[in-house]
Amino acid sequence: MQPISRVSLGQIVGLLKAVDEAGGDADVAEIGRSVEMDLDALGPIVNAAEFLGLARAEEGNLTIEELGRKVLNAGLRQRKAIVREIIKELPSFQRLTERIQATGRPATREEVLAAIEERFGSHNAPSIFNALIYWGRYVELLSYDSRSERIELRQPSPPAA
Repeated sequence: MQPISRVSLGQIVGLLKAVDEAGGDADVAEIGRSVEMDLDALGPIVNAAEFLGLARAEEGNLTIEELGRKVLNAGLRQRKAIVREIIKELPSFQRLTERIQATGRPATREEVLAAIEERFGSHNAPSIFNALIYWGRYVELLSYDSRSERIELRQPSPPAA
């Protein structure tokens, strides 16, 4: 399993919109040409959309999944709430939140990097750490103080009714 990518939800939604405009199923290379992105730049966005269960990539085609449609049709706060639920279920986030809850204190950057290195190797650890922090902050599950290098759990804002 590939670790979560550090791309923005806006990039993923933009990709989903491009696929939707093509009928919900499109050739990735063709989408790249239409949004003027090469496959190297588009690849991480496709991977993130697939990793989050919003789209399915198969034989060069990208198809929007039901959850992807739900994200496309939602407002910004609802999108964030949908993605928050996805992120909460990712094993890397679950391990991080369990570690913080079990110790009753914030986790340090060093502790989290060591845990990531154990699972994914030292080469990938910094980028996975950055992605965890990025997505955790975005969906309001984590707060990170870059000065003290401490990670804490936070309570997300309630979604708009």
